[in-house]
Amino acid sequence: MLVTLSTHIFNNYCGTTAICVYFKNLDMLKNYKHTLYILILGLTLQLAACSSDDSKQALRQSLNELITAVEQKKHRAVTQKLTSNFQGNKRFNQQTMSALIFRYYIRYRFIKIYSLINSIKIEPGNESSSDSKLAKMTFHVALTSSKNALPEHMRVFKVDSHWIRIDKEWKILKADWLEVRPQSVYPQIKQQIISWQTN
Repeated sequence: MLVTLSTHIFNNYCGTTAICVYFKNLDMLKNYKHTLYILILGLTLQLAACSSDDSKQALRQSLNELITAVEQKKHRAVTQKLTSNFQGNKRFNQQTMSALIFRYYIRYRFIKIYSLINSIKIEPGNESSSDSKLAKMTFHVALTSSKNALPEHMRVFKVDSHWIRIDKEWKILKADWLEVRPQSVYPQIKQQIISWQTN
């Protein structure tokens, strides 16, 4: 081939590899139009995957912030993690859920929560706002009011939660939880418990 393609490989911000192809004349650009479409499609998919990964990381961070706020009894910070139209187990709204958590603060001097995220799924949000996204997160939490509680004495809940991102902040839109046997998650959170109790 008389005309040589000049290719350069670079790392994009997601850590994956992309290829930029520079064409030296218009004819060559036309001949490689199909290849260009494939490259553009590939880069678009890469950016979508990166956006999804970023959202999942932000969701994990939001859950950790919520757990920390509960443990530290920061009541306002906990309430702010719930949307104004929050629904919990089909009978709690933002106000009643906030009141329930506050009663736990009064009843227990110490609260410790261990979490295990099972799955996160990012969904399309409101089409009228590019900054709105929806997500589903399933996770387990193990709760204790004793610093040296044995795993079998902890209360464990499986939580199916729906989140929405508003103004770059993830909040819980809906949550349904069910108490399960501690043995169902202990093997997965055992290291968390050991690490915390030995520090």
